[in-house]
Amino acid sequence: MQNNPTFNHQADIVNSAIRFINAWFKQSKAITNELNDFFILPGNKIIGKDVIISRLKGIFGRSDEYVGGRYDIIDVNFELMEDGKGMGFVEGVAGYRDVIQKQSKIVSGPFKLYFALHNGGWKIVNIEFPGFSY
Repeated sequence: MQNNPTFNHQADIVNSAIRFINAWFKQSKAITNELNDFFILPGNKIIGKDVIISRLKGIFGRSDEYVGGRYDIIDVNFELMEDGKGMGFVEGVAGYRDVIQKQSKIVSGPFKLYFALHNGGWKIVNIEFPGFSY
């Protein structure tokens, strides 16, 4: 993929971010398709995808549904490195209504999804998203 001179890395990163955000709003298991096998956190802490999936299940399990999800992508950036690797991010703002037992609260704020290019595909390696915490 990345060896193709017409391959659009920015579009690939943005599309992955959009799939992640839409899966978040639907509380969908498809969200895991966008995640890397490991996450890189501040302080060079590395955790496995299974930990992130458990965290997402816990977050989604507290709510009945998310309603009215909206987002705006404000910036996209990436850098290609040697050996077919790269780093990038997508940032913007997102918001949705979190419904719990027929009561709702608005969850909104900035987001930033960090990506790594490995084995020809961009995958999320760190998440900053309204409603998500490690």
